[in-house]
Amino acid sequence: MADHLPLADALTAGLHWLYETEQPDDAWMQHHGQQISVTGNRFLAFVPTSDGGLPVVVIGVVKPTWKEGPRGDMVPTNPLTPIELPHLAAELERRGFTVRSTWNGFPGPTGSVGLARPAHTSQVAAVDRYRAGCQEHPARSVFCECDSWRAGFDRAVSPSALALA
Repeated sequence: MADHLPLADALTAGLHWLYETEQPDDAWMQHHGQQISVTGNRFLAFVPTSDGGLPVVVIGVVKPTWKEGPRGDMVPTNPLTPIELPHLAAELERRGFTVRSTWNGFPGPTGSVGLARPAHTSQVAAVDRYRAGCQEHPARSVFCECDSWRAGFDRAVSPSALALA
C-alpha cells in the first residue's frame, strides 16, 4: 500500500470521493476537508463546502520549513512552485470541472482552487453535521472528545481509503 500517490491518481481519487462517494447519515467531517498525501512533499485536500457553499481543492506542502523573511515575518523555504496552483486549476478544467477562482499559492505553502459544481449532497451534509457540534454535549461544540463525537468521524468514508483500495 503506497503512502503517497502521484498527483494525477490522488486527484482522481479525491474528485471521485467529493462528487460520487456517499457519506453515511450518521458521519461527519471536519470543515477543512480530507487530505491525500502526494509524492514530492505535497498533499491534496478536498473540502466539500466552503464559506460560499461550493467545494475547494487545496494543494499544499506536507512539511513546510520556515525562515525569517526580509520584513521579520516567517516565510516558507520550500513553498509551492509558481506553476503548481495554475497546473492544478488547468488539470481540473481539463477534467471538466469549472474553476471559479484560485487563491494563495506561490510563494506560500498552500494554494486553493474553488470549484463551481457543488459536491455530493451527503458530503455537504457531513460537514454541516460537524459544524452543528456534538449533540450530546452542545456546550463543547466541535471540540468535544466523547466517544459518540469521535465515532461520527470514524464512520466517514475517506478519500485515502478509496485511493489505496
